[in-house]
This record gives sequence, structure tokens and C-alpha cells, in this order.
Amino acid sequence: MDVKTTFLNGPLKEDVYVAHPNGFFDPDHPKKVYRLKKALYGLEQAPRAWYDELSQFLISKCFTK
Repeated sequence: MDVKTTFLNGPLKEDVYVAHPNGFFDPDHPKKVYRLKKALYGLEQAPRAWYDELSQFLISKCFTK
């Protein structure tokens, strides 16, 4: 398990949209926003998304809460 990228592996349960990052500019779509498929560092939902993913996996392997 790669704990350095743990929070990048949790799928999001709700739609989260972000603006383009600083330093990136798309002249064809300057006001475009992006919908995240998975969590990012610093995102409020990231820890919960990972917890839910890990819990689901462990329960499927007969662990209990």
C-alpha cells in the first residue's frame, strides 16, 4: 500500500468541481471548470473518501468495525 498517495485513491460520492490550476491556461476554454473523479490533496472530502474505500475493502475481507 502506498501511503504517500493514500488520499488520491478515494472515489468521491458527490460532484466536486475545480477551476484550472495556476500556470495552466487553455485559450479555447478560459473559464472551464473540471469535475473530479477522485479526491485530491487538500480536498475536504479526501479523508472521508479514503476511509470509506478502505472500510469497504476490509469488510469484504471479513474484518469488522
